[in-house]
Amino acid sequence: MSRVAIVLFIILGSFSVAFAQSGLKLSGKLRILEPMELKVTSLSGETILSTQVERDGVFDLGPKEIVPDLYILWLGKTQQPVYLTNTNVTIKGYYDATRPENSSLSFTGIDDFLELSKWIPTEKNSRKRTINPDVRGKLKGSMYSALAYLSDMEALEPNKLLLDEIPEEFYDVLSVRWLNQKVDSLAKFAVGAEAYNFTYVDPEGKEVSLSDFRGKFVLVDFWASWCGPCRQEMKSLLPIYNELKGNDLVFISISLDKREKDWRQMLEVENLPWVMLWNKEGFTIGDAPNMIQKAYGFYSIPFIVLIDKEGRILARRLRGEKVKEEILKVRRK
Repeated sequence: MSRVAIVLFIILGSFSVAFAQSGLKLSGKLRILEPMELKVTSLSGETILSTQVERDGVFDLGPKEIVPDLYILWLGKTQQPVYLTNTNVTIKGYYDATRPENSSLSFTGIDDFLELSKWIPTEKNSRKRTINPDVRGKLKGSMYSALAYLSDMEALEPNKLLLDEIPEEFYDVLSVRWLNQKVDSLAKFAVGAEAYNFTYVDPEGKEVSLSDFRGKFVLVDFWASWCGPCRQEMKSLLPIYNELKGNDLVFISISLDKREKDWRQMLEVENLPWVMLWNKEGFTIGDAPNMIQKAYGFYSIPFIVLIDKEGRILARRLRGEKVKEEILKVRRK
């Protein structure tokens, strides 16, 4: 059975089982230092169940009929996506609102794929995943695990095949609509898609475009002077460039510094031998990415993409030795 078929089987199986239940119930007892709100919301922000948990920590909500789907479980200000059906869910244990990483919680009625005893997020960056990466891809019978598995995949086709096989009756389910949006987005910058033809200035003030290098493989590195990992990555690119440079290959580093003087100072410090460009729009952190971030679909740097001789994307999110491996692979074809 193909990977897509497995995922489809899990998703549709989850729907059929979940619709047979009587309603979502949420109950349990928590040890807490201060009263807090516990709630479940939809992906669109609608509150499904909500209660104020007092110092005794006891709560009992529902039952309430829901459409089996992805929801957000909130403990105070801490949140986590979970796949919920019309079943009984219990939450027990200790929750520390001040230092969530010290919490110890146990759950029943939620797929153990999530390893929810480890779910309390410690990252300040909300874009970082809070689910243990070691368990991602272990499909254990929930729609969420299937979608979480697919969300790490850069290839357009598996996502598109999955969407094509979902029955129309489920098209209004929020997570299926999410998958539809993902397919639309991937189509713009997935492997095989035409790369956005940017134009930026070089150190001499000359405008340089991606299309200027048609007929060559182009490695594009997005970075900024304030980004420590970017500077490390540029140092690792140098020996790869020296080993593989040739008439068929161009390296381009595009600075996302907001100030030109920061970019120019870095040019002097690094003194790299390939094409250096500056995008004065600058890198945008958060939910409002700039034009080049939207065009290539990235929210963090360094971000490295390899483009073929016809201007199509060959590989994305390359780092370290993977850069060399991908260049050698496309040269052998």
